[in-house]
Amino acid sequence: MTPYVLPRDDELVLFLCRFERGEALRVALPADASAEERTLLTLALAAWSGAGLGVSLEAVEEGEPADISIRIGGAAEGFAAQTGADCGLVAGADSGGPVLDARLVSAQVLLRRADRDVRRHRVPLSPDEFLGSALHELGHALGFQGHVRRGSSIMVRNVEEVRRRGRRLLDGEGFYDATLAALYRVESGVVLARRSLPPGRTEPVDRLLSIGRAQGFTGPFLRVGDRGGRLVWWDPDGRRLVVGLPDLPRVLERSEALALVPGPVARGWLRSPRGSRGARLSAGSGRAPALGRAIPPPRSHPGP
Repeated sequence: MTPYVLPRDDELVLFLCRFERGEALRVALPADASAEERTLLTLALAAWSGAGLGVSLEAVEEGEPADISIRIGGAAEGFAAQTGADCGLVAGADSGGPVLDARLVSAQVLLRRADRDVRRHRVPLSPDEFLGSALHELGHALGFQGHVRRGSSIMVRNVEEVRRRGRRLLDGEGFYDATLAALYRVESGVVLARRSLPPGRTEPVDRLLSIGRAQGFTGPFLRVGDRGGRLVWWDPDGRRLVVGLPDLPRVLERSEALALVPGPVARGWLRSPRGSRGARLSAGSGRAPALGRAIPPPRSHPGP
């Protein structure tokens, strides 16, 4: 699996992140879902609720407060279904110990109704394909990033195995997934490794952590995927600051390959006089300041 990564203090921290056990997670179903799609999505939520993770997934309507939001693509399907799961870090999250104070705070799932055949013709997904895809993407939303290389887990990349898991559920078989069960047996935030980086490599993130503490940013939130990741804050004006983490597979093999790519708003704060004042507040401490408060961004904005 792909771990969450936190670059700070010239160190790359690799850790796991999930929702808290005992939570009743609200999952917003798309308003444009057909009756059959709603039935299949409800079945997927029930399957994960009964999978022994210690969390339950409860359907709510689109627009209601939700921990996980599901959308379904339009007429131009052919894209790969995708999910972003956002891990929030609270103040003092990284004290150098074996566990960070981190948990998932939100996830966004995008499913598709159709695929493209070899002639690029639109082919609607069968019920078992749609259900298997929903189960797979909800696994990502629950905290398992990346994919299992082999086996019968719903988190494999093999689409035929994912379809088979959907068919078995439709046929009335029980649902269990060892990969997610293992994730939910360990504490959220457990550190897998700490890797040293060349001096100054995490300087943009260290400065933004300092600025964020001084200026009242919301965040940081972390998101990772097969190819890359990002850190996100929200400033007091509701603007989103992004620092990209490209080419994560290479970085996980060679930490010194880490490159941090601040987006336009983040670059503006790094250049601004207010940003300079924020950075000076922690000067001489020897460490970046405590991490920001992990609360979801305002619901009037899209997810991190």
